[in-house]
Amino acid sequence: MESLYFLLPLFFIVVIILPLNFRIKLCLNVQKEIIYVSIFFWKFKIVLFKIFFKDKNIIITTKKKKKEIEFSLSAKQIYFVEQLTNNLKSKTQIRKICVYGRVGYYDAYKTAMTCATVNSFIELLFCYLKNKKPTCSMENNICPCFNKEILLFSLYTSLTITLFDLLYSVVISLFSLRSKKYERDARKSKIS
Repeated sequence: MESLYFLLPLFFIVVIILPLNFRIKLCLNVQKEIIYVSIFFWKFKIVLFKIFFKDKNIIITTKKKKKEIEFSLSAKQIYFVEQLTNNLKSKTQIRKICVYGRVGYYDAYKTAMTCATVNSFIELLFCYLKNKKPTCSMENNICPCFNKEILLFSLYTSLTITLFDLLYSVVISLFSLRSKKYERDARKSKIS
């Protein structure tokens, strides 16, 4: 009779290979300079926060508490983030991108021109993304609003990545901090 202990390694192999589905909803109000971000894992909401700018500070508000954050990253942290994004770019599969927006001014000419410019810019970005990620489905819906002044955009994206690829990218990025190339670049930036 076969042992049930073989199910434990099988479970970990399936968890590592199974793609993780993340959904990100981003809402940008240009007039009020507020960004709302929601991140979902499968159907479960992980985090919801509001970002707004006040003077030179970025203020992040969650449901629980309000924090003021000033970003000052070291060269090592910036290098790590660059390496991590470069490693994750090819491993992440974008499934769907939807852009919705409302553009409006009291002037019909200005509304139409702004709406057409935004539509053209989004379609240009979609063409670039479609060349890089051909399986991605894209939707663009920018509506003009002629009776009030509004600039509101929403972005909905669904992306998948396997746990193995995520862990691999983090480990490779950490090892790249110890590489000689990083040390050479760090010495050059200190000299100049």
